[in-house]
Amino acid sequence: MESRGTRVRYALIVQYDGTAYSGFQIQDNANSIQHEIEKALKIFTRQDVRIVAAGRTDAGVHALGQVVHFDLDTHVPADRLCISLNGILPADIAVKKAFVVDNLFHARYSAIAREYVYAIYNHPYKSPFMRYRAMWVREPIDIEFCRNAATYCIGEKDFASFCKKTSAEESTVRYIEYITVERMFDDVVVFTIKGNAFLHNMVRIIVGTILYLLHKGKSPETMKDIIESCDRNCSGPTAPAYGLYFKKVYYPESYNFLNV
Repeated sequence: MESRGTRVRYALIVQYDGTAYSGFQIQDNANSIQHEIEKALKIFTRQDVRIVAAGRTDAGVHALGQVVHFDLDTHVPADRLCISLNGILPADIAVKKAFVVDNLFHARYSAIAREYVYAIYNHPYKSPFMRYRAMWVREPIDIEFCRNAATYCIGEKDFASFCKKTSAEESTVRYIEYITVERMFDDVVVFTIKGNAFLHNMVRIIVGTILYLLHKGKSPETMKDIIESCDRNCSGPTAPAYGLYFKKVYYPESYNFLNV
């Protein structure tokens, strides 16, 4: 590692299976994704490093494209950083890519959009391969119903009905660019949601509510009433954490190399 005299900022694209962790953020008396990455960085660089993430995933939630940044006192080639960290990290955490970025880059505050995927295993019988990977729904899922219900979430709206109850001072207005619903491999249903930012449990409550309305024989238009109510008591259950994947973070054109 080469010393430059000034701190160098790096960005990593990270993937992880969140099953064994208490979430991304460091917590007392529980293992976290952040703890494992920082521990690996210390072993490799011999520096105490604090990482910053684009989003803090909950316990059991997975990531396909989480982005973190951190500063080092030395310069390390990006490919060496990837190889070395992957050799230290546990098998359920991996660095997909590493980049040197300018000191103005911030994993969270530079982001302009985020994309999540929610996976559902839709089959009458359970599968051991879907355990902790996708929500299991026995009854057939009507894809067109889900698509129609999801359309009421598109645009800038108050999503107070789709998050944990918060203080009145915190804004619950968010912008959703799109929600797609696709059936793959016959028995897997995938919701993909892109928005500027998300409230706590927002994606899981949206998915849980749509499935609840389908199960109860309600109309897709009921989603409109639930949104307008701004009341968490009017929406459906929170879908399990293990079906959720943090897929991608979008950045401005100046950081387009991160949009992979």
